Amino acid sequence: MRGRILPTLRGAGLIVVGAALIGTGAALDRVELTYFGVVFWGVVIVASLAVALAPAPRRITRTGHQDLVAVGDPLRVVTELSGGSVAFLEDAVDAVSPGLLQERDDDRNPRMAVSWVTPTRRGAHRIGPVRVEMLAPFGAARAHRSIGPVDEILAVPPVVPLLSIRSRGIDDGDPPARHDRSGHGADNLVPRPYVAGDSMRRVHWRASAHHGDLMVREEERDQTPTAALVLDLDPESWADERAFDLAMNACVSVAARLVADGFDVEVIAVDGSSFASVSSRDGLDDLLILCARLEPRGQGAETADFPPGVGLVIGIGSAVPPARAPVPHLLLASSGDHASARGWRTAPLEADVAASWEAVIDGGAR
Repeated sequence: MRGRILPTLRGAGLIVVGAALIGTGAALDRVELTYFGVVFWGVVIVASLAVALAPAPRRITRTGHQDLVAVGDPLRVVTELSGGSVAFLEDAVDAVSPGLLQERDDDRNPRMAVSWVTPTRRGAHRIGPVRVEMLAPFGAARAHRSIGPVDEILAVPPVVPLLSIRSRGIDDGDPPARHDRSGHGADNLVPRPYVAGDSMRRVHWRASAHHGDLMVREEERDQTPTAALVLDLDPESWADERAFDLAMNACVSVAARLVADGFDVEVIAVDGSSFASVSSRDGLDDLLILCARLEPRGQGAETADFPPGVGLVIGIGSAVPPARAPVPHLLLASSGDHASARGWRTAPLEADVAASWEAVIDGGAR
């Protein structure tokens, strides 16, 4: 617990008036004036000692905050104080770290700090400790103390709803075969010629009649298409931290869109290092946490190896590898359009991520 004690405006007035009375009493040899001056000073001293020795609240309970919150989403944080002295407690408010916008609730109860807290950018932020203000008797002094725990919240990039790539035929109009995300898969039954050792219970009689030979059912496992999401982490590709924050917004939004369109998403860096594999909406939480903490860094050559069987490549940035596979390559470019000459369909990444995405899937700059 840290604190400081300061005289109020009333206390400062008592000090000034007391000094004047003491000085005047000494000059005029009037003891009563000196006495009243000392009394005024004594009031300030006693008031200061009272708030210095008064016990602050001992128990702090904070509710309403979440471990994960999207940038721009407000949280109503309620911090209750109990124990300690009630008589001197004047006000209480949670301290917040830079990156959090705080708006206090109008209903101010000295035993309860209520405020709306909104993250203004991604990353880890702190709420707490509680700053309490204690007012002394006669209103001559006040004490400011910081008490209680500090809670951390992680502001993740917001997921922006994006247009489905199916609506633009990016996948050549062939819907991907889907498997059950619970892991059991979906089996297609296709006939094949009978071979010795096959069970008669697997004979496909209709196909046998059609082919004129004995046919059996063969289980064929459906395959889920894979999309590669390539992140450019070169600091030179981003004008400032806000530009990179926008890239993280685009990353999580595109990943969510691709998962909804039936893709497994592999998030990789330009140098080939893997960040995350996302195959369901539940798996997006890991990517959100990653993108909340990720910062630009040095990276190797543009040699990213795409996962086997990749059916779509999405790039975010400008330093991306040349297109090497006969599949669509879409780039949300941080600057320039030089990547379009290497086989990428590009569109500038702007503040309106949804509009940038629509531009690139509509054709972009070829």
